[in-house]
Amino acid sequence: MNILVMAGTHDAIEIMKKIKMGADHRIIATTTTDYGGRLAEDAGADRVIKEALNKERLIQVLKIEDISLIIDATHPFAVKATENAIEASKETSTYYIRFERPVLELEGNIVRVGSFKEAGRMAAKILEEKDGNILHLAGVSTVKDVIGEVGTEKLVVRVLPYPSSIRACHRMGIPGERIIAMQGTFSRALNREIMKEYSARVVITKESGKTGGLLEKVRAAEDLKIPVIVVERPSTGKLEGEMVFDDINELLAFIRKMV
Repeated sequence: MNILVMAGTHDAIEIMKKIKMGADHRIIATTTTDYGGRLAEDAGADRVIKEALNKERLIQVLKIEDISLIIDATHPFAVKATENAIEASKETSTYYIRFERPVLELEGNIVRVGSFKEAGRMAAKILEEKDGNILHLAGVSTVKDVIGEVGTEKLVVRVLPYPSSIRACHRMGIPGERIIAMQGTFSRALNREIMKEYSARVVITKESGKTGGLLEKVRAAEDLKIPVIVVERPSTGKLEGEMVFDDINELLAFIRKMV
C-alpha cells in the first residue's frame, strides 16, 4: 500500500518508523523544511516531498503516487494543511486518517486564551504590575500578533535557528539580544534556566501537546511561579465524521486491518 504521511512532527516520525517495522508499505512523506525532510528519511520514508502543498498540488501528488491512505500527522495548529488534506482526499477518493495529539490537563498558574492577540493583551496586563520580560515560546509565525499588543521592548522570543526566522524577527523590530535561536523540545531544567536568564515574568506558548514540549515549559514556569498563557488549538469542522486517533498504536492497528 502507498501511504502519504503529512509529517513535520515527532508524532509523524514515530508513526513512519512503526509502519516500516510492521509491514512493507511504501511511504511518501511531506514536510515544509529540510530538517523535517531529513528526519522523515531517517524514519524510513521512501520519498520525501519538501514543500508546502496547497490542495491542488496535494491532489496531484495523490494521483501521481497512487496513494491509498493519507495519514495527517501535522501540527495541531496547522489547520489549513488538515483542511486541504480532507478536501483532497474526498476529491480523489483517498482514505484519510488524522492523528491528533491528546490535549493535556495542565496544572499551575495557567491562563487559556483563544488567539495570540488575546495572549499579547493578557501578557501586557500582567506586566503592568511587574518588571521583567514576556518570553514567547510559540514560534516565529505567531510573534507578529503578540507584538501588535505588547510591542518589542519587553519581548523575548525563542525561534528555530533558521536564517528566515532570524530575518523575520529583525523585520519585526526584535533585536538580536532578544532572540533565542534553538531547535528541538527542551527539558524542564533548560526551560527554567532560560526563563531565569531572560527575567521572564510571563510565558506565552501554545497547546502543542506532550510531544511539543508543553509540559516541560509549564513545569519550568511553575517552578519559578511564572504565569503561562496558553493559546488553545484552533479547530475545524471539516474533521467531523473523519477517522481521528489520539493513540499511535490504535492508529497502526486500524491500518493493519485495512490491508
